[in-house]
Amino acid sequence: MSMRFSILTLGDNYEDLRSHEQFYHEVLDEAAYAEELGYEGFWVGEHHFQASQRVFPSPQLFLAAISQRTKTLRLGTGVNVLPVNDPIRLAEDIAELDLISHGRVCFGAGRGYQPHEYAGFNIPIESAKARFWECLEIIRRAWTEERFSYHGRFYHYQDIALLPRPVQKPHPPIWVAAASPGSAEEIAQRGYAFCAAPFAASPSPEETGAQLARYRQTFTAAGHGIPPDDLPHVFWTHVADTTEQALREAEAAMKRKRSNYRQVWVSPDVKGYEAFARVGQFLASATIEQIDALAIFGDPLRCLEKIKRYHAVGVTHLLVMFDWGGMPKQTIFHSMELFAKYIMPHFREPARTETGRPAFSASTAAQAGAR
Repeated sequence: MSMRFSILTLGDNYEDLRSHEQFYHEVLDEAAYAEELGYEGFWVGEHHFQASQRVFPSPQLFLAAISQRTKTLRLGTGVNVLPVNDPIRLAEDIAELDLISHGRVCFGAGRGYQPHEYAGFNIPIESAKARFWECLEIIRRAWTEERFSYHGRFYHYQDIALLPRPVQKPHPPIWVAAASPGSAEEIAQRGYAFCAAPFAASPSPEETGAQLARYRQTFTAAGHGIPPDDLPHVFWTHVADTTEQALREAEAAMKRKRSNYRQVWVSPDVKGYEAFARVGQFLASATIEQIDALAIFGDPLRCLEKIKRYHAVGVTHLLVMFDWGGMPKQTIFHSMELFAKYIMPHFREPARTETGRPAFSASTAAQAGAR
């Protein structure tokens, strides 16, 4: 069983270290270098407003720039926060990106967890989950139906005919974020693939394996056929020449991130976000030893051994985060190099199509087209 490796950036940046303009161009370089090193994909997260300290409000816009500097890299939204977007406009943006990139888009979708973002868009966070599923249905229908109308609780559209349509048929592959207990099973019931954040929902290889088993059982029982095998799992990652150095640098980066955790994670009194609140409270005071247990930190051998434990329980796609906590470009690129040189070769490369793009397995193709 092979393993895929993609990079995720959430846009962590701190203006006292470098300007946002400089950071944007560094991440463009990071994506181009990721393709050169052999990573399969590059995913960009969506966040809004100053409190988040994350500077990518439009992943699809940034991915459009990356598409012009790369040829084979899969381009993922990781994730679009659906309830703070108009679903039709987002469907149009992703379709346009798929055309620009010659069919390289991966669509990651989530409901978000940062209360200041919902407040900024004047949307009640308590409505996030219901809005999310309406948004996703609208986007999927916009991509796959010649014309459609939709009248839900939050969204109303009449006689929509999307132009242009995506290159990938019936639509770009869709992943739904699963960051709280039970989310993977709900996603399976609805027939979608999921993208996991083990540090939030399944913080050990054993728990991750159990989550995968529950997902597959639920997917099959719900009548959706063969479960998809491409289920990305997100990890903070930092590889250095020695484990001591890796932990020291990771601890400094985590301290920088921790300064705004209490602002951006939802409070415990918001219904439906209890698990998110617990994660936020934990991260706000966690030691580097506690974070290390949930991450991939160390020299290449230590990181490889940890990844093998996740591979053994069925994880086949890692979304590794290198540029977080204000780490400098040189440090990030060295970590990417060590990972690509000493870790990735231990796992078979996925088969590639004659166009050079990674080929999707039959079960992944079924996931993309079954709905």
